[in-house]
Amino acid sequence: MVEKLKEYWFPLLVGIFFVCVSIFFAYDQNKGKLPGKTVNGQQIVFSVDDTNYSADQLYDDLSKVYHDDRVATMFQVALLDSAIKSTDEFKAELDKNYQNTVAAYQQYYGYDVAYLDNIAKTYYGYDTFYEYMNYSTKAQKLYTEYFSKNGDKYFTEDFQKEYKPRIVSYVVLTLDDPENPTAEETAKVKAAQDAWASSEYSADNFADFAKKYSEDGNASTGGVFGYLDTKTSGIDEVFLNTALALEEGQVSEWTFSETFGYYLIKVDSVKFDDIKNETAFANSIMSSQQGLSSKILWETANELGVTFGSDEIKNIIMKSLNVESED
Repeated sequence: MVEKLKEYWFPLLVGIFFVCVSIFFAYDQNKGKLPGKTVNGQQIVFSVDDTNYSADQLYDDLSKVYHDDRVATMFQVALLDSAIKSTDEFKAELDKNYQNTVAAYQQYYGYDVAYLDNIAKTYYGYDTFYEYMNYSTKAQKLYTEYFSKNGDKYFTEDFQKEYKPRIVSYVVLTLDDPENPTAEETAKVKAAQDAWASSEYSADNFADFAKKYSEDGNASTGGVFGYLDTKTSGIDEVFLNTALALEEGQVSEWTFSETFGYYLIKVDSVKFDDIKNETAFANSIMSSQQGLSSKILWETANELGVTFGSDEIKNIIMKSLNVESED
């Protein structure tokens, strides 16, 4: 249910970047099969002002770009391995991210694991897509830890006004066909709503109510959804709008969704100390600050005392991170 929608934020984040490379991958696999005219035995991709641009020229230029990308990838691999250790907890998180991402690619794009492995190896230098996901997850953890320590300077009044950041919990009463509930479903909803209206439950023991009545996987944790703001995507619009309209400590009225059924939503906190460790909070801050992820990587490199074997390599890294010259 709602927790399933929430699970897929990371695959979508990775997918935006990874699928773009698939375009070049498709070209690479078919660069010797391009149709069109030939000049001096070379296939012509396009012509401008009677100047021909061959497939070989295009491939050479793209290869130069991806050479620098590979150097940047090697730097990030070494940096992330030093900054983020592969603990048992981390490996469990990685496995979950990997499984969800592969499932998302298979469902939405039809890519199998072999295809993803090939892209990861050909264009990023990773042996497998799993290894690629390993470093994507490490990067995400690095950003989250950074904002846990430094996020207060980004948690400005303007950010709070635009994003309305908050931690929320919820109860959902699911209906197979919300517009046409069965007698059994109607009785179930009435029982839960009557219980909430009684003196037994209130905002103070909302978690107990969620554990007893909510009908999805989050019930076991007291209905905790986690971080949510105005930029949160992939969740029911009714749920989002209801959650954003509440103040800290408030519980909504029972809210009907044509997609799922009935919601009861509580805003647990809007305080920075409760929000700072949330991965989704880190993502929202970075989306509001262009180039911040690169800044974090460069600051981490300086903190770890990273040195470079040559000025050429250093310049490639600085260019990839859009870091200004230190001269």
